This record gives sequence, structure tokens and C-alpha cells, in this order.
Amino acid sequence: MSSICRICESRIEAPDFRAPAPAMTSLSTLIAAETEVGVCPGCGHVQSPDLPDVQAFYDREYRISLQSDDHDQLYEQRDGSTVFRTDRQAELVLELDLPEGARILDFGAAKAATLKKVVDARPDLEPHVFDVSRDYCPHWDGWIAADNQATYDLPERWAGRFDVITAHFVLEHIADPVAVFETLRRCLAPKGRLFFTVPDPLANPGDLLVVDHLNHFTEPSLRAALSRAGFGTMDFRAEGFRGAHVVVARPGPGDETDGSPAVAECVTSVRAALAGWGGMLEGIARAEVAGRRVAIYGAGFYGTLIASRLGEKPVCFLDRNPHLQGQTHLGCPVLTPEACPDDIEAIFAGLNPLHARRILPHSESWIPAGARLIYLEG
Repeated sequence: MSSICRICESRIEAPDFRAPAPAMTSLSTLIAAETEVGVCPGCGHVQSPDLPDVQAFYDREYRISLQSDDHDQLYEQRDGSTVFRTDRQAELVLELDLPEGARILDFGAAKAATLKKVVDARPDLEPHVFDVSRDYCPHWDGWIAADNQATYDLPERWAGRFDVITAHFVLEHIADPVAVFETLRRCLAPKGRLFFTVPDPLANPGDLLVVDHLNHFTEPSLRAALSRAGFGTMDFRAEGFRGAHVVVARPGPGDETDGSPAVAECVTSVRAALAGWGGMLEGIARAEVAGRRVAIYGAGFYGTLIASRLGEKPVCFLDRNPHLQGQTHLGCPVLTPEACPDDIEAIFAGLNPLHARRILPHSESWIPAGARLIYLEG
């Protein structure tokens, strides 16, 4: 079935990838749907079909980090300390060197945990928040003025208001990204900046299979979307956030540079990654673990994907995130790696396959003697 590109409106003649149900969401939950991905030959954009009722999904079902007040996603271990995703996002915003008293909007704020850390470091800033659900309002009340909060629709009075607008891993969920970029541009002050992060499907290939990520942005498709929305200056910070595009954009004339060579290269790379996923999913299904005691390292997206395709319930998940430890996931306990049962016979690396061997080497002292370590292989 053909579709129309959300960025350049070229026709995508047929999906480049299909996988049977269940499908994976960005919150590591499973839904009864097929996974379908198409690549646009015109701008290099990668997209998945709309959810049946996308507005209701984000208003009533999408509950990011609402398990507890301090729930967060693990980003990295740095010098013996745990760095969470909101920590890294706050670092990036503070690196923008915002002017004194700047007005800042966190678009798609959820609990606004990142913004709270930014304002704690810069109390002179005037915070504003927006989301498509009222479930997060209790987390905003008390430190963000009521007039600086908005849900469902951006107020007309916010036109031209903001020195900076941030959007942390939001735009991949939106059905019409060019229209949203245009709306955000109108909310910026004349010298304002849009700062956002979105997954990079070539640096984090699992993103290609996330069913509620309607957009899997490549650099060429982001440049095309921003240009169409009235942004001219675009600064891509490749090393800012692992597995993501980090972009700072300013309003201005669009880029007229011929990007077709970059688009063609991008399309080839994405299609190769999708073909690799076909092999990896088949490899999980073929793994000889029937009747064996199996653990999965990683209780996030990759670990959940493995569990959904195994056909054998794991004994446990192993994870370094203290917010997950002691919980259950898919009916299995989440343990620290050091608590891995001694009788585990196989451990699947539920990690980004580009980095899994570095993050989880065979030399880890906690791995039970004789346990087989299985990596995702394309």
C-alpha cells in the first residue's frame, strides 16, 4: 500500500519493512498491531503509519515517567555516577548560553523534569510548558505560573514570545511535523531559537521499529522539514546525545542546496538497516533456548523486543537503571546484573546492536559460568 511522505509529499510506493504483531511502543509496551516502515525517495524521511486514534493515545494512554515522581531513563554511567536522560537534556539546554531572563517553552514537556533542572541551575529563566494531556499538570503546579501552562493547543498570546523553545524526543510522535515546526516558529521571538532532539534511526536502529514514532527522521528529512517551515540556520550537533539528532534552528530563508546525493545515500543506509532487522528478528526466533533458563540484559526497548519474539518467557530482566530494579516487566522480575541467578544458561543482550558488545562484554564478572551470551545480529 502506498503512502504520502509527511515531509515532502512524495509518494512512497510500498513499505520497505513489515513485521507481524506484536508491535513495540516507545514505552517498551506491546500492542496488537503490525510494524510497517516506509522510506521516502524524495527527502530520505522514514515513517510509520498513523496510530488509529493518535490524539487519544497521547491524551489517555501515553504516560511517560508517571510511575513515580523520580522515574527517569538511564542515559549512561559517567565516572562511576549514573546520568539519566533528563540530566543530559538539561546539560544541552544550559550549553545554549541563554540570555538573562529568557522565556523558555518546553514543548511536549511531560513532567517537565528537564526544564525543572534547567531552571534550578538558571532561576532567572521564565519557564513555560505545553503538552497534549492534562495528566502532567500536578507536576507543573507550584513552580510554573498558571498562565505559563498550556494543554492541547498553544495559546495565541504566545506568538512571538519565546527566546528558546525546547522539544525533547517529541517530534517523532507527531503526524504533521512541518505544520508543528511552523507553529513553533511563530511562537519564537525574532532572534529566538528552536532546540530539539529526535531519535537518529541510523545511530539507534531500534527506533525504526517503534510503532508510535510516526517519524524516523534522517538529517536530510529534518533539513527539508525545517526549511519548509521557515527555518534557515540549522546547527546539527552530532555528538550531543547518543543515538539522536540534536538540532538548533533559527527562522530564516530556506536552504536551496541540492541535497539529492545525501538523500540517496541515506535511503540506501536505512533500507540496509531495515534488512538487518529482518535478519535479527529471525535470529531471535531461531535461538535454541527452548527449555533453558534465559535472562535478558536490558528492560527497555531492545529487551522487550527480544522477549516478544522469543516464545520462551525469560526468568528475569537485568538492568542498571535503579528506577526499574525491584519492579516487574512483562511479568518477570527486574534485577541488578550482579543478582543474576547462578543457573541462568543464556543471556540476551537487549541493547542497541551497534554498542552491545562494548556495553556488555563477555568478561563481565557477574555472568554465570557457562552462560551463553547472545547478541542481536543482522
